[in-house]
Amino acid sequence: MSTHGPILVIKFGGNAMTSPELFTSFAQDITSLREQGFRVVISHGGGPQISEMLSRLNIQSEFVGGLRVTTAEIASVVATVLSGEVQRTLVTALNTNKVPAVGVSGEDAKVFTSTRLVDQEFDLGLVGTVALINPKLIHVLLDNGYIPVVSPVSSTHDGESLNVNADTAAGSLAGALGAQRLILMTDVDGVFAAYPDPESLLSEMTLDQVCELLPSVTEGMIPKLESAVHALRSGCESVQIINGSTEHSLIKALSTNRNIGTVITP
Repeated sequence: MSTHGPILVIKFGGNAMTSPELFTSFAQDITSLREQGFRVVISHGGGPQISEMLSRLNIQSEFVGGLRVTTAEIASVVATVLSGEVQRTLVTALNTNKVPAVGVSGEDAKVFTSTRLVDQEFDLGLVGTVALINPKLIHVLLDNGYIPVVSPVSSTHDGESLNVNADTAAGSLAGALGAQRLILMTDVDGVFAAYPDPESLLSEMTLDQVCELLPSVTEGMIPKLESAVHALRSGCESVQIINGSTEHSLIKALSTNRNIGTVITP
């Protein structure tokens, strides 16, 4: 394990948290990456878990452009699920598998400071975007051999809690940390030129190609590609979008002799 190696930021999504087997294989992959000298930061979401809790509470929600329209009631549920249920489950699973993980909220030490996201066509409510990042706490944890597990829960300068998309938060974090790679784990095999045609899977893309494709992709892929664009423009060296719903997808994606998912470079 190195405290000076390249940084990987891995967005571990709610769809990849669907079974104990996936948790175990993910933890094993993280251990392997650390042994290879990578310093790993995990940025997590929890969309399915949030939707399940809202359903249980009989609270309706909708999505616009891949973002959840967020009332004050929904914002409270989002914060509780992400920094409570989802993060604790992930940190416990990692520590159980001998991965020294530490849960961090975007509000801790002001890792994320957010501003309200304004949509000219639709009122998204309490939806935010990352305006400022203070990565000092993340560096302290990395330098001492820990793996930060960061939730996207954050607030404005004035303390207003906002719902920040997990992909958006991961991209901002990867850029600020100058990561060698941002890996976005999702439930599809990568970026498709004509989804869902499997023959249209794009194994490699440039930043310009991503910007050209953005207007035509499905809603769920919009935040991921926008995150990739932001990360690359902010200092991250490359982005890879992979299917995290199969065991050991992470270590397979980073093996030099495999071509998995979509790799995006400047």
